Amino acid sequence: MALDDKDLQKIGEKIDERLDQGFGRFRHEIVEVIEQNINPQFDELRAGVSDLKSDVSELKSDVSELKSDVNNIKAQMVTKDYLDDKLADLRGDYVVLMRKEDKKLTKLVEILTRRELIDTADADEVLTLEPFRKV
Repeated sequence: MALDDKDLQKIGEKIDERLDQGFGRFRHEIVEVIEQNINPQFDELRAGVSDLKSDVSELKSDVSELKSDVNNIKAQMVTKDYLDDKLADLRGDYVVLMRKEDKKLTKLVEILTRRELIDTADADEVLTLEPFRKV
């Protein structure tokens, strides 16, 4: 009893059929495990990544706003050199005003002395006072 090609082909088909049935069930179980256990975890990961993306986007927006605020502060900030120059200008203006007032005071003392409303000792005492003392 020798097996011919047809018999071998039928045996191969039966083996393939049985393997397909066995692997079919196994494949169905694998798909079921993936759908029930792995896919939900991927969905959770996707949701977490989505949340992270929105958080990062919000942080980018906040950092951009902070950069803008810092640039505005830098643009409006007074430097030490600028402040020194302005204070020197103010001091100069103040000195000029004080000299004008000193001239007025000197003139007033001269007028009061000439009209003999104050004596020379009082006039000298007033003129020796600060800020621009006359010696």
